[in-house]
Amino acid sequence: MSTVDLDALPIERVPAAIAHLASRLLTAPEPVPTGTDLLTVAAVAKLLNAGPRYVYRLVKANRLGAVRVSKRKLRFRRSAVERYLKERES
Repeated sequence: MSTVDLDALPIERVPAAIAHLASRLLTAPEPVPTGTDLLTVAAVAKLLNAGPRYVYRLVKANRLGAVRVSKRKLRFRRSAVERYLKERES
């Protein structure tokens, strides 16, 4: 909808339009993680100060929650990696 469309809206319909838009904002789906929220194997290895093979071993042991983005690519949620690091510090 362009500004011209909004200007053409009859004044008596403005409150209903505002209510409709507000309800859409309240029921919006949760945003998909951005590229910075998902880490590559190399990025996780760097955070853990380890090699990629160690990261894959953690995946096999279900220690890190991996997200498969394709048949051969894994990504990791930054929050899961940070949680793993905090667990190791304790």
